[in-house]
Amino acid sequence: MVAAVAILGCGVVHDARKAQRRHASAGVGETVAERVAPKVDLRGAPLRAIAEFALANRPTMLAAALAVEDARLALKAIAADAPIASLTPWNALGLSADAGYSEVSPQAKLRDLDHTRRGNATGGLSLDLLVWDFGRNSALAKAQTEKVLAAEMALAGEGYKIFNEVATCYFTLLCNEALFEISCTNELEYLEHLRQAENQLELGEVKELDVLKARLDLAEARQAIVAASNDVITAGADLMAAMGVDAATGNARTVVGLHPGALARVLRVFPRTEFTDTDAFRLAATNAPAVKVARAKLRAASAEVDYAIADLLPSVSASLSLDWVDPFWYWGWGVKAFQSLFSGFSRRTAIERAVNALESAAAAIDHEEQTLSYDIALAVAERDNAVEAERTARVSVREARLNLETVKSQYELGDVSRVDFTDAVGALVRSWGDLVKAYYRGQTAETKLFQLMGLDPEYLPEQWIEIDDAGGR
Repeated sequence: MVAAVAILGCGVVHDARKAQRRHASAGVGETVAERVAPKVDLRGAPLRAIAEFALANRPTMLAAALAVEDARLALKAIAADAPIASLTPWNALGLSADAGYSEVSPQAKLRDLDHTRRGNATGGLSLDLLVWDFGRNSALAKAQTEKVLAAEMALAGEGYKIFNEVATCYFTLLCNEALFEISCTNELEYLEHLRQAENQLELGEVKELDVLKARLDLAEARQAIVAASNDVITAGADLMAAMGVDAATGNARTVVGLHPGALARVLRVFPRTEFTDTDAFRLAATNAPAVKVARAKLRAASAEVDYAIADLLPSVSASLSLDWVDPFWYWGWGVKAFQSLFSGFSRRTAIERAVNALESAAAAIDHEEQTLSYDIALAVAERDNAVEAERTARVSVREARLNLETVKSQYELGDVSRVDFTDAVGALVRSWGDLVKAYYRGQTAETKLFQLMGLDPEYLPEQWIEIDDAGGR
């Protein structure tokens, strides 16, 4: 008997011990840095590859996948208790064996008891069959099947969430790199302005106040570079966290690399969509993972109502046994119908609780749909606003560049003041920044819509395009 049990469970026990050994070091406090961490090099890789890496390495994705496996194991456990009248009748069999040995003294008065004993060896084999349970098991199986579907949809939803986080952080990094280069260009403009002011001061064409103001402008421009550089570092750290990359593996510079020339160009990854929030919601209402999860939970709650009702009914079982008491053998069989007559109204209360859970699950669908409608409306509005902001910013860039060129030439002739030059540079810097931020806001809004609608991302062949032509994408 011991050998049979060992054979049946040896594989599972082996896997369990292996899992314990695999995670033992983490349980006692070993850090990631103390383990061998492979280096990651995705420099030059498209966003698709970066997102796929994150899906394969984020711990939350693994946890969601394990939740699916656990739900399937729970369904397997329910199938193991199925009656004969089911799709899995072989699971209805319950076989048990027992063996023992006992000794008793001969019948005698207390004062006549001695050490003489009579021993008996015993053994038995019992087969128990659940014939019919009036739908209990099938209701539990149906409920758990829906929970498996809910876990799978939650896994898909986690994937969309990770994709959105990675894409958002990626576009933020690109935007901050462009803003950093804008700040560097701003510094060069003010440095050149300072040189001109110093030359004009020597010639007596400007006052010393003009030079002091030029130096102040240059100092503020350099201060802005420090802030912009810190924004790049922060955005890179956010991207590494979204990808599931720890400090022992690398940082943004070594993993995804930098993107020089981001000032004059932007990266096109997703096409611009034009559907309305109403059209988007119609699709999302039947396709969004969060709504699918809520609907699966509602179906599971309905099946649990079936179980609670079936639990009021009896169950029918049969048994067959073979026993041995040295030196005799005997066997027996029987059929039993069990019905609980009174259990303190607990089963009636269980039905009421199951109905309450059903109503709650139905309300959860309404909540998810309302939340989805709100989020889609915001995302579509953000997309449309970004498109309009990009259009106006592009006009501002052209006008600001023309204005600065005019002010430069007139400043050399003494026709404009230092204030006009400062304002012209500031206007060009702001318009550049507004254009870059508006463009990447639009790309980020597209990623959010993919997540909300439960659609696979529509990647374009990635292409760097000139910033003045960004509207033609």
